[in-house]
Amino acid sequence: MINIAWGFLLWMSATILFRLFGQTFLIPGQVFLVLSIFILAIPLIIIATYPYYYFREIPETERLKAAVQIALPGMLLDILSIIYFAKVFPNLTNDSLPLFASWLLWAYSLILITGFSIKNNNK
Repeated sequence: MINIAWGFLLWMSATILFRLFGQTFLIPGQVFLVLSIFILAIPLIIIATYPYYYFREIPETERLKAAVQIALPGMLLDILSIIYFAKVFPNLTNDSLPLFASWLLWAYSLILITGFSIKNNNK
C-alpha cells in the first residue's frame, strides 16, 4: 500500500510540474529541449526509486513488484490526464500531446526498469 501511495505522490508531483511549467519545456519542434527533458527523467526516476527501495528495505527479489506498484497508480490516472488533456494541462498545446504521452511511456518504463536487479549472478 505504501508503494502505491508513493506512486500516487510521484504522479501528483509530475502532473503539477507539467501543469505549471510544461509550456516551457514541452515545445514541439524544439528537439534539443525535448531531448533534454527525456534525458533529465533518468536521474529523476533513479532518485525517486532507488533511495525509496533502500529506505524501505525492499529486497532485490521484491523490487519488481514494488516498481509495478509505484508505476501503476500514475499509469491509471494518466488515462484521465490524456483523455482530458486540454483541461488538465491548459498551458500545453494539442501539438504537445504526442510528446507528453511519449514522455509518460518513457518515465513509466524507467520506473519499471528500476525493479530489475542489475546484479551479475555468475557462478
